[in-house]
Parts: sequence; structure tokens; C-alpha cells
Amino acid sequence: MKKITLLLFVLLSLPLFAQDSDMKVYLEKTDTASLEQYELIKKVNLVYPDIMISKQVKNKFKNNFKTNELLSSDLVYENTSKFKLYNVTILDNRCLSYTFLTPDDVLTFGEVRTFDGNTVRTLYRLAKGKSLMQYFINGKLINEVKG
Repeated sequence: MKKITLLLFVLLSLPLFAQDSDMKVYLEKTDTASLEQYELIKKVNLVYPDIMISKQVKNKFKNNFKTNELLSSDLVYENTSKFKLYNVTILDNRCLSYTFLTPDDVLTFGEVRTFDGNTVRTLYRLAKGKSLMQYFINGKLINEVKG
């Protein structure tokens, strides 16, 4: 009986010590954009008006029960009826990525980054088997590759 009790105790207590001590929980929360996020969105919209301004963001956090770490923020738009898909994500306060899908199935995606006051954009467009890559600095096209 003592052996069975001891074995049962070991089997029940072993998983408690074997658990990962650095557990993570991923959370989403809709908030108003922070001042840094809004300034980035506004600056990008001045140069590239196809990326719309939004004051609402859906923040994605990683929480290990001690600290919250912001992973990314998706901009929340009220009316994007001109698009099948319209997604803009702020990765940090210097970079955002975007994806647009028009009703005629033209996929446009890329990133916008800010460096030393310059706004750099990479744009990739896929339409009916044809591809287009464009690179911009401060709204001016510097390179274009068609495929």
C-alpha cells in the first residue's frame, strides 16, 4: 500500500515541476492609436495616400504573466468596401506593412519604413499572372521591375 501511495504521489506531483516556467499568453485589445503610432500613420498617409489613416488599432500582446510585450498593431477601418481585403499592420513605430486586395483580384502588398526622416516604400503588385515591384523614397519612384 505504501508503494502504491508513493507511486501515486510521484505521478501526480511530477507534472507540476515539469511545466514550462515561461508560459506565454497572446492577447488582442482594440484601443485608440498611441501618439507615436498615429504620427507614423499620418506621415505615411501624406506621402502615400492609398494607405488610409485610422485612429483605432487592434494591439496584439505577448504576456508572460510578468510583462506585456507589444507584438504588432492592426489598424481598424470602418469602411473598406472598395476592397475585398484591406490590412495595415504597424510592426514598430518606424515600420508598417500593408496588404490590399481589390474586387478585380489585384493583390498589392509591401512595407513602408522611415529612416532619417525619409519614407521608404516597397510595393509588390500581382495581377492576372503579371507582377510588378516598385521602390519609392519620399513618394518618388526610384526603381521598377516588371515580371
